[in-house]
Amino acid sequence: MGKLGKISTIKREYSIADGQTIDSSLAQVNRTMFPGTGVFKYPYKEMDNKYRTGLDSSASYIKRIQDPLERKLEMERVDDLKKRLQESFGEIDLGPRSSFWNYGLATSTDDYSHVRPAKLMDGDNMFDLSVPLQELTFSWLRVHPTIATSYQAWERGEFPADTRFYVADDDIESAVMFKKKQSINKAIIKFNAMTPEKQRKVARLLGLPVTDNSKEEVVYNMIDNLLKQTEFKSGNYRGFSTVEIFSRFADMNEKLLYMKDLAKQAIAHSIYRVKPGGSIYEGEFEVAKDEDDLVKFLIDEDHQEDLLILESKLKTKKIALV
Repeated sequence: MGKLGKISTIKREYSIADGQTIDSSLAQVNRTMFPGTGVFKYPYKEMDNKYRTGLDSSASYIKRIQDPLERKLEMERVDDLKKRLQESFGEIDLGPRSSFWNYGLATSTDDYSHVRPAKLMDGDNMFDLSVPLQELTFSWLRVHPTIATSYQAWERGEFPADTRFYVADDDIESAVMFKKKQSINKAIIKFNAMTPEKQRKVARLLGLPVTDNSKEEVVYNMIDNLLKQTEFKSGNYRGFSTVEIFSRFADMNEKLLYMKDLAKQAIAHSIYRVKPGGSIYEGEFEVAKDEDDLVKFLIDEDHQEDLLILESKLKTKKIALV
């Protein structure tokens, strides 16, 4: 037997206050179902009439994965699995709109041109992933909306309280955690190699409350805390990977980084105002359509006089705050 996939039943604890029910009675003998019984599962059909196969990297459930790194890893895993299984199943179409996934079209229990239902029993349901048919079954079961992606996900309330099964796949969770920690550590190494001045610029562009007077250790702690959040919880980059956005600024051309930071500071010190539509004004005059347009204006060699004036205004503003 090769590598195994496992889907297990969720064990619940019951108190006296819950009363004597069938579920609580079963729990007392460490069961969730009567012996010999099980729950049949069939591939889930989305609102767009695509089946949730676990083999479609463009599936809606993948698009809803909030963590960018986790979403990318899932897409890569799914593409690789689809390629391998498609080779094993030959001419059978495993696409999300294929009639293969419609069990109702099966002509008999021996009809292997259509998906087989899966009967999940009490306890651990094991799937031999070296057997293509079992790996295929596990692929759509692990993304079924009635099965929690992990026990921890069910505990966090990401699935309904009455969910009965969860995917016990430590390998996938470990791979995701490894990639996250690896990317964070690489970002921290980049940050440590920066000068204090560049650290401040990057921190400000990430939306952190950093000034020229912020102590180096304060800036470091802010960045460290931000990167460990894995994604922005608020602000312009809400929902984006903190490591991805940090790396974008960390690897940026020094001149462009300076101009972006200058524009950000000019707005923060009210030299410019951003109107609801995004346009940037100085007094009653529009100077740019948005921040990117302002940066393009400042970096243009024909506008060096405007750049010098802005730098002077910003320096005066900062002196007034001391």
